[in-house]
Amino acid sequence: MSLEQQIQQESERFYVLFGRLSDTQWSEAAMPEVKSHLTALQNQARLTKNTINKFNMTVDKEYKRLADLKGHGVRHVWYQVRGKLEQRLDEQEKTWLREFEKCKEEEQRLAVLQEQINSAEQHLHQCQSTYEEYAKTKKELDELLEYYFFGVTPSYPDEDAMEQKLQKEKEHLITLQNYHRIFMHTFELLQKANQALKVSLRALNDALNMNTFDLFSDSSFADMAVSSYLAKARNASAQAQQFVNEARRLYPSMPHTGDLHIKQDNLVFNVIFDNIWTDMSMRKKIREALDRISHADAVLANILLEMKQKLNKCETDRDMTSKNVKRMAAEHFSARVAIVKNIIQPPPPYSTT
Repeated sequence: MSLEQQIQQESERFYVLFGRLSDTQWSEAAMPEVKSHLTALQNQARLTKNTINKFNMTVDKEYKRLADLKGHGVRHVWYQVRGKLEQRLDEQEKTWLREFEKCKEEEQRLAVLQEQINSAEQHLHQCQSTYEEYAKTKKELDELLEYYFFGVTPSYPDEDAMEQKLQKEKEHLITLQNYHRIFMHTFELLQKANQALKVSLRALNDALNMNTFDLFSDSSFADMAVSSYLAKARNASAQAQQFVNEARRLYPSMPHTGDLHIKQDNLVFNVIFDNIWTDMSMRKKIREALDRISHADAVLANILLEMKQKLNKCETDRDMTSKNVKRMAAEHFSARVAIVKNIIQPPPPYSTT
């Protein structure tokens, strides 16, 4: 049985799907607009509520002033003695009424906004229901079309060409998505390594400063402080090395940062045999470690910059390819629909006889 004959046998099912798709297709474009409109109304309502709260505070304050004037407190007596009590009462009452009216206006505005929000929510619910029906129908139709058109269809070479191009673009998209995940994870690991190296550098500088102090003080405390800072630097550099190793496993072509290991001297030996020679020897080791870690930090900064550029380019290519896939898929879907519509005959006119 030919492809055309098979499609003809499913003509009734195709008619149902085409009709349902046509009736619900509007929801695809309407959904973003309805969501945006609802969000805008909700934002306006939130701002209006804030305004009402401010007006309520002002109204309460003005009413309290009015109550103070009407009572028998100091302000009441003061204005009464000056003969301006009635005038002041009138002014204060007008002020209170003005703020009260503003508050009521905002409350009315909020009530209108709430009605609009309720209406927009109902509309959104209708759109969502329709869109779900549209997505379900399109998926069913797409699966049906895939069943008949998958692979080589000699009668429709143009459709075959579109299918092959779409498949290649999908494979390219998957490759870019995988690369993006690798680049992203590598970049995050290198950022952590960079932060650890910064900690190590600060600790080495602190160790160098304390070693300078030890040269002139001959203090056992200074030796212990140097050892403590070196231990901190060593731990941080070891952590950085671990992050770099993990990143290299993901991205083997990454440049090498150099040796990040920091040696730790014997604290007991340095304290017992503390002299200018041991201090100078320690100073030399600290400077060597500083040079290596500083160099590694500079190399790592360049690697991070390069990786960020790769990540950005990959992200741009991925997004562009994703758009191409969606566009090509829509064109391919439309082409298949057009073929089916040309094959199946229009439904017979309705007759009561």
